[in-house]
Amino acid sequence: MEYNIPELNTLSALEFTSAINKIDLSSIDESVFVADMKWVRPFGMLTASTAIKHLRNQYPDIPFRIQCSTNRNGVSYAAHMGFFKSISEKISIGNSPGEAIGNDNYLPITQLDLVQLHNDDIASGQFGALGDSIEKKSAELSNIICRNNIEMQALMTYLIREILRNIPEHANESTAWICGQYWADHTAEIAIVDEGVGVKSSLQRNAVHRQYVIDDETALLCAIKAGISQSFIPDRGNRSSDVWSNSGYGLYMVSEICKELKGSFCIASGKNYIYVGQDGVVSSGEAYMQGTAVKMTFSTDYLKSSREIIQSIASRGEAEARTIRNAFEKASRPSKGLILEL
Repeated sequence: MEYNIPELNTLSALEFTSAINKIDLSSIDESVFVADMKWVRPFGMLTASTAIKHLRNQYPDIPFRIQCSTNRNGVSYAAHMGFFKSISEKISIGNSPGEAIGNDNYLPITQLDLVQLHNDDIASGQFGALGDSIEKKSAELSNIICRNNIEMQALMTYLIREILRNIPEHANESTAWICGQYWADHTAEIAIVDEGVGVKSSLQRNAVHRQYVIDDETALLCAIKAGISQSFIPDRGNRSSDVWSNSGYGLYMVSEICKELKGSFCIASGKNYIYVGQDGVVSSGEAYMQGTAVKMTFSTDYLKSSREIIQSIASRGEAEARTIRNAFEKASRPSKGLILEL
């Protein structure tokens, strides 16, 4: 049976993840995915790749292959970025994840083992925390497409770090996939995916949140509010002496920064996604993500001081958190800016 891989923009990719999650391959002799895309984006590639891998894992005995149109720009771009081999290294199309060098226009699909990053730092005599290792790697990745713009690198480092540092703590996962592109309209896009437990399961670990986090959409809407975290304990506040302790501001900060800089933010987990446009309007819909996928875009035309933007939004978030039940009222030090000097 054949399944078409659509144009991998944000919404069509999310619709694709939902559709193929409903496929029953139990009576099929072979599954064939036809790649005929004219257009793909980082978030679309990561979400589609994750969804196809999930389907293949459900039916490991069903033969699987990819059929490509070689004259499509989207197919060529996806192959170069490592899309096909991110599904399986056995697919003989294009580069492996991380194989393309990248330049000031793109960061290829790259797989990260966050715990291994930390272990490597320790082995080399750098005895910082896991958060330090993640921030250092985030700076390295953002430097590839920051176009020698110090403010752009600082902001991208912050955005990448805030998403990556949630993964080991909340997703029960150490592996992340990242991809980025700087578009001709001066818009930067960064996509990050993990294949962990998902947002709903993470928040439901905390009995305080379990009573109202009843489905994936509610979980996502809660997760982008200031101060909402699985680590919240009533009447205790965020008193941890660990500078990297979670305060529930990461997704709030990232989504607000994207909105502030005339970009967009999308997060998908479980059976739903929510999308925040530059006008602040929040929409939602069906998807299927084994884990969590995040898309961040922002216009560099509106970027002046990354420090001022981060601090202003953090202050606004703390004011909002005081009106939210079961929320940390103070953002952690990392959520207010970078810890390490670039």
